[in-house]
Amino acid sequence: MVRVCPSCSHVDVEKLQDMLQELDLQVECIGECGQHEDQSFGYINDELVIKDSEEEFLDEVRRNL
Repeated sequence: MVRVCPSCSHVDVEKLQDMLQELDLQVECIGECGQHEDQSFGYINDELVIKDSEEEFLDEVRRNL
């Protein structure tokens, strides 16, 4: 399960949708707004993951599929 905020996670939601089944992705506020500026972040399997770039975050998602 991956959860990201469409506004502040700095991750392309469409890329995640292409990688994941609909049931494995939640796009909603995750309560981390303004805390990780210029970093890509979200929850992967209920663990907050913060990476320096979108590509690093997507790589982490791939590793956890």
